[in-house]
Amino acid sequence: MEGTDSGWTLLSSHGQVLFYVAAYPDATVPAISTALGLSQRRVGAILRSLKSDGMIRISRVGRRNSYEVNGAARFRHPSLAHVRLDEILRTLAPGALL
Repeated sequence: MEGTDSGWTLLSSHGQVLFYVAAYPDATVPAISTALGLSQRRVGAILRSLKSDGMIRISRVGRRNSYEVNGAARFRHPSLAHVRLDEILRTLAPGALL
């Protein structure tokens, strides 16, 4: 129906955070939170989840974290398990850092 908002988004919160850190690898949790409209606690949990699943690497740079997307990682869903993250990011986010 035209003019109504059904509330769904194309990317899950995990997908949004993944794309964001691909484009802004030195972003802080508060910056990610503000940009995506998620709580800082939620962003932190998503970052830890992405790290534990091998989707991103987190390294300390001084007192801050820097994020690097693991382009070789594959999607978790069986129908997309053959697709590497770098293939999607290069297509949908050409400026993303891999």
